[in-house]
Amino acid sequence: MHTKLGSTLIGIAILVAGIAVFLLHFREVDGQSTLAGQVKLLDGVYRAKEMGYNDSLAVEVKISRGRIVAVTVVEQYESAGDSAIKYVPRWIVQHQGTEGVDVVTGATITSHAILGAVRKALARATAAGASPTSTSVDKGKKSLGARPALAPLPVWVVGSYDSVGRANMMTASWVGICSSQPPSLMVALRKATYTYGNIMKRKAFTVNIPSEEFAAEAAYFGSVSGRDVDKLSVTGLTPVASELVDAPYLKEFPLIAECRLRSTYELGLHTMFIGEIVDVKASPSVLDADGRVDMELMHPFVYGTGKGAFYTLGRDLGTTASLRGKFTR
Repeated sequence: MHTKLGSTLIGIAILVAGIAVFLLHFREVDGQSTLAGQVKLLDGVYRAKEMGYNDSLAVEVKISRGRIVAVTVVEQYESAGDSAIKYVPRWIVQHQGTEGVDVVTGATITSHAILGAVRKALARATAAGASPTSTSVDKGKKSLGARPALAPLPVWVVGSYDSVGRANMMTASWVGICSSQPPSLMVALRKATYTYGNIMKRKAFTVNIPSEEFAAEAAYFGSVSGRDVDKLSVTGLTPVASELVDAPYLKEFPLIAECRLRSTYELGLHTMFIGEIVDVKASPSVLDADGRVDMELMHPFVYGTGKGAFYTLGRDLGTTASLRGKFTR
């Protein structure tokens, strides 16, 4: 009996000692609960994504004085997750983390997406998980929020035929090369645009790159709808029927790409059209002696999202091979 009691007392003593050691390690660091200093959070705003019920869901986690002060769902396309979006971020702030935060009944997928995204954001905010080059806090930059405010952007004019075979042109800047093999590019358009319906029906389009002399035409193409006006009649530019795809291109523009629609992706407000490049055509006047497109001969321009203006390109800064020599010598 005494032996059993002694063993029990020893066990209790060991448990109490363990708890005491735990409490010694568990302390406040700059107002934030930290376990042995391994989960200290760096001040800043951290953004991360996780797959939700319909599409990816993005959160922003704000850390101030080492504590979670705000969790905000900044991007979501959930159809039935309103309660999770409302309550789960609050609970995360209350718990100072995701541990112990329950999911919302009827919105479990959205709840798990928020929790997963917050875990990713917190991983970036931990001193242990941050790389030596990412631990500095930049107080000189101002947050512009979650919006497409990057600049500069390309200026592409997208050519298509409507249902009666009339050529239409639309200026777009949410564009870019997206694959080298097969050679492909992407254009992101809203469903409300006339060009959206044209491409969906014809399964083809062209990309026309204007030079500086056609800045006014590019601005016009992007400001009116082909439903309401024949843009080419107004501008006097010449549509040429492509021999390779069911779409027109502009005779006067120096560089064009003829594209066959390969696939589409719904991204939210915009749809991404992936076009496989069937051929690229260039005016001889913009090619150098080796047959390559020369920016100084072509005189393209870019779009600035701030003022909503077009800008010319500046001087040649050097080839990438010569510039990288600064760090590879």
